Amino acid sequence: MKKQVLMPLYMKSFACIGSDCEDTCCAGWGISIDKKTYKKYKNVKHPTLTNLLNKGIKRIKDERASDSTYASFKLNKQSYACPMLDENKLCRIQLNLGENMLCSTCTTYPRVINKVDNVMELSAKLSCPEVSRLALLNPNGIEFEELEYEVNPDWGCRSRLNTLQPRFAEQLFWELRMFSIEIIQNRNLKISDRLIFLGIFINKVQQNIDNNQLESILSLVEEYRTKMNHPDYMRSLEQISVSTSFQVRSIIEMIQIRNQMGIINERYLKCLNEMLQGLGIDSEQGDVDLKRIETEYLNNYQNYYYPFIEQHEYILENYVVNYIYETLFPDMSSNKIFESYIQICILFSVLKIHMIGISGYHKGLTPEHVVFVIQNFSRVIEHNLQYVNRMTKLFEENGYNTLAHLATLVKDKRMQP
Repeated sequence: MKKQVLMPLYMKSFACIGSDCEDTCCAGWGISIDKKTYKKYKNVKHPTLTNLLNKGIKRIKDERASDSTYASFKLNKQSYACPMLDENKLCRIQLNLGENMLCSTCTTYPRVINKVDNVMELSAKLSCPEVSRLALLNPNGIEFEELEYEVNPDWGCRSRLNTLQPRFAEQLFWELRMFSIEIIQNRNLKISDRLIFLGIFINKVQQNIDNNQLESILSLVEEYRTKMNHPDYMRSLEQISVSTSFQVRSIIEMIQIRNQMGIINERYLKCLNEMLQGLGIDSEQGDVDLKRIETEYLNNYQNYYYPFIEQHEYILENYVVNYIYETLFPDMSSNKIFESYIQICILFSVLKIHMIGISGYHKGLTPEHVVFVIQNFSRVIEHNLQYVNRMTKLFEENGYNTLAHLATLVKDKRMQP
């Protein structure tokens, strides 16, 4: 059925490329099955699929169980792939029974559906290679449009937000999110300085929320919009100091925690190994020589990463804009919007060190390298809420969750002309 949908324009061009895709969305992570589809599968009468479905599905009977997560597929122990995947990376259910028999998870991915008031919002996860290409490689940036679009009624809605309810904080969401995107798309600044300016603004909004001064937040948007167009104020952001040693130390700690949680995705392991080699890190060695890594980091940054990103900074801009839009940033539900900003800084910083390491491994970067890195980074790290939450907690415990620490973390080193 057709509905009015707000979406980034890249979604108008998106279509799954099936077996031509270099990755598969049917392996490496859990695939939940909704209750309605589970009952359909139990009634399937098919020469081969009936047995596969009976053996390949398990009920969820703990606290995670709900109508949307009623059961899950048992992944293959060797490849961690869905048991319904055939040798051509195609779904046996879709091939034999039709798309209408797919569970909501498989029907929806990589799309992200949110509903804000009465408006349906559509975007997609960059963990899909085709979405990554469409969203990241547009030098003109991500634009949005509300238009009539064919909507599958089986697509699952991830989040709902009512900005019209009595709580005034939710009523501020539209202004805060659109201004956040406006900041990130301001190409008068380097992307790291845009993130720092966003942090200054969000920190000020958080202070107003904490002091119950919600009525002044809309005027705060206009105040910071004026500052964003004031050359002297914006130039002051360029003077923020950079601590490469702090960046390396913090980000190595982030990566170590992710490794401790286990990695099974071969494509991401390729990224990880290239990053480690590019930074001169021996993954088998227990001790980490931070001084030597810092030297490699700076060498890669200056000779390989910076020359590329100076010409292709729109890729990182598009990454952040897509994240802001599809995650409904800033999260107004808990009144802790600065925590949402911390998560952006964590993801951006870990992604950047991947790119800096890999630039050293390849002695340069190409758009194809960066899309490969971001797609697999998104799939393994961004999708893992446990990791992001653990990192946020680590920042709190170490006192890194201040604006000053976060600015130092994301800040790019200025290169002399």
